[in-house]
Amino acid sequence: MGDLALFLPFLALFGVIIYMQTRQRKKIQTRQAELQAALSVGAPVMLTCGLHGDVAGLDDTTVDVEIAPGVVSRFARAAVLEVRTNEGGVLVGDDLDAVDDMDAVQDPAPTDQADSNRNDTTAKPAKPLTRDDPTV
Repeated sequence: MGDLALFLPFLALFGVIIYMQTRQRKKIQTRQAELQAALSVGAPVMLTCGLHGDVAGLDDTTVDVEIAPGVVSRFARAAVLEVRTNEGGVLVGDDLDAVDDMDAVQDPAPTDQADSNRNDTTAKPAKPLTRDDPTV
């Protein structure tokens, strides 16, 4: 009887851990299902591989993403991780309807500060590495 009393707290702890993992997984799956169902053409998205682009076309199981001007790639719909705003934020739930209004938002002009800080006179051409090179 004493062994059973020591075993029950571990069994209860194991049950709580399994329950929490299952609940978290279900939340994530529900959020992903809502996100994928709410996709629309023109929405800026980020894929699970980290690739950013705009939705160019939708199918039942696939999504066409324009990753560069004129370059469209087809991915599984499950590869869409999140819908992004032009400012880099993430849209979730009701915010997905506002994606159509984001076309009016313009990105700020890039600055040339990085180019002005670069000193081209100190740049050296890369030397090809060989197996006989003692500096390797």
